[in-house]
Amino acid sequence: MSIRRTEGQTPVTLRPTTETAKAPAKAQNVLRVKDGFESVKGVAGANTAAAVVPPTTTSTQGAAPGRLALDSKEAQSAIQTSLKHLTPPLTASSLLAANKSGPTLAPKSVERDELGMTHVRLDRVHEGVKVFGEQLISHLGTDGKVSSVTGEQNPIPAGLGSQKPKLAPQQAIDIAKKELGGKADKQPSSERVIYQDQAGKYHSAYQVEVTQIAGQEKPKKQNYIIDANTGKVLESFNKIGGYSRPAAADTQQTTVLATPNAPIPDLGKAESKVTVTNDITVDSLKLDLDIKHTFSGDLTISLTSPSGKTAVVQSRKGGSADDVKGSFDLSAFKGESAKGEWTITVEDKAKRDTGTLQSWGLTVTGKGNTPPPTDPVSTADDQSMYSGHVDLKTTKNADGTYSLEDSTRGKGVVTYDAKNASTASGQTKITDNNDKWGEATDPARAKAGIDAHYGAAMTYDFMKNVLGRDSIDGAGEKLVSYVHVKNNYVNAFWDGEKMSYGDGDGKNAGPLTTLDIAGHEIAHGLTERTAGLIYSGESGGLNESFSDIMGTGVEWYAAQNNPEAKWNWTVGEAAWTPTNGDPNDGLRYMNDPTKDNYSVDNYKNYPKQTEVHGSSGISNNAFYLLVEGGKNRTSGLEVKGGVGMEDGLKIFGRALTTYMTPKTTFAQAREATIKSATDLYGADSNQVQKVKDAWTAVGVN
Repeated sequence: MSIRRTEGQTPVTLRPTTETAKAPAKAQNVLRVKDGFESVKGVAGANTAAAVVPPTTTSTQGAAPGRLALDSKEAQSAIQTSLKHLTPPLTASSLLAANKSGPTLAPKSVERDELGMTHVRLDRVHEGVKVFGEQLISHLGTDGKVSSVTGEQNPIPAGLGSQKPKLAPQQAIDIAKKELGGKADKQPSSERVIYQDQAGKYHSAYQVEVTQIAGQEKPKKQNYIIDANTGKVLESFNKIGGYSRPAAADTQQTTVLATPNAPIPDLGKAESKVTVTNDITVDSLKLDLDIKHTFSGDLTISLTSPSGKTAVVQSRKGGSADDVKGSFDLSAFKGESAKGEWTITVEDKAKRDTGTLQSWGLTVTGKGNTPPPTDPVSTADDQSMYSGHVDLKTTKNADGTYSLEDSTRGKGVVTYDAKNASTASGQTKITDNNDKWGEATDPARAKAGIDAHYGAAMTYDFMKNVLGRDSIDGAGEKLVSYVHVKNNYVNAFWDGEKMSYGDGDGKNAGPLTTLDIAGHEIAHGLTERTAGLIYSGESGGLNESFSDIMGTGVEWYAAQNNPEAKWNWTVGEAAWTPTNGDPNDGLRYMNDPTKDNYSVDNYKNYPKQTEVHGSSGISNNAFYLLVEGGKNRTSGLEVKGGVGMEDGLKIFGRALTTYMTPKTTFAQAREATIKSATDLYGADSNQVQKVKDAWTAVGVN
């Protein structure tokens, strides 16, 4: 439900890999296996100019667990070892080409885990330009040698990085601002990237981020991938999701592309199909065409919707002019359902000329038709709203009061009052006279702060004591929370730097400061700092799911030491619908995702529900089955007995931080969790088998 702001270069994934037992240290060919993991001793495509770092012989052995500074000797050693492993021997000609193209891999982070392994994340670069969403992760064993690599590199056409784009960065920004509408909070950012579309074609592009948070019910850090030569919007997604249910009739936009390169024979026709997976009622539809033809006046072009309705785009217009290239607004499809298969037909109606349907795409804008979930018809001397008596760590101020500022955890856990501003900022302290919080005589305004502060503290402790991690970045990052954001605001979100909590409206929700909501949103920060899962498609569903999993983990962790803190498999139940008399109804149900009448629990139904909150049910249920055992409602397949909450959290947490990358799919998440369980418990362990059984039950193989 929230953003994924990355540090350094923006990441996104490649396919996960796994190691072969007792793999020899000597270089060998890449072994590719069906599950998408690789045990590798060399990955094609990396060159020796992979990163500009000085050589070093210092190993990572002896370094403490956590994130290593990139310029430290330990990190430099791991980077050099990884690059040497990934770099094939170069001939004189390939060395010259490598020197011309520049580095192909740029170090992003180096982390050492509690098992003594070291993991090096490398962003892919092509001709000096970052490749959007593509990473390699090199995994070094306790001996300092590379044991496996996550990721692979597809070939990118020469010139995409080195050739000057037709559009300037400001032109891309202007296109993004027009697409979003309204006023941006600050000057949008623009970065040159190489982008791979759904059809596998690479484009020279810009990634533009436009922020709208102030005064917005639904805060946005909207990202647009814009073709740097044509200005076409190739993809867009919001990095902030928030903690509210998807609305039934929100305006949605989706783009589908195809590059058939289909020949158009003389007096013949070419057809191409694309599938729109989103269930949208069309308000507007834009068709982008790129047809190469020696006499465009010969052509009749038509588009057919999933319902069978056909609209003529062009009927033998253009005379002797070559080619048909441009955008067409097709109002004829207004009111149609966009979901399903669309067909474009190009017919040559006269003799002598031929051509090629090179590429085409649809951009559909309209109202989402998916129905929202329906509701099924709250020693320690501090009193919280949702977790009973708690023990808050605070700071004594010069005037004798105490504030919600904790210096005992990492670089700090602090909670401030947003003063009902539309954008949280400043450092307005929430104070108490005697450090006994939540007394009957205390200001009511302090209540939300107590729960937010406790939630952040428990999230920090959960990450440290269960996941073996020092805060979200592995280096003690300060956790900052703001309560009382806006008025009657039914949302909570992570914006890449801090937490913002609304007070709710008293009907649909109370203050959104429960343990599982706090853990969920802060876990988006964990995802940002590690896997960087893109907030759309399958990776977006996983992003949401792993926040649900970690949020439930925080609730469970707190309950182990606080008998008044309760945990269950329902998401957000303590804050949701506080006045309807049912304390157990919530936003999502991990043990039965379909209970909300919105989510899916099995991958076979993913095409019916690709919205990230709805598709999160697939991996949510896989996690539940891993922990508890049971049956998946859709498949009927049973997992007999689970591994327990702690083992399940360790497996999924390690998979997220160590083996997942920004474009990870559900199938790749299965393999990442198998690899994680293998690291922790052994290849022949019960935990590994239960991970496999759980994913199989939810249709992911």
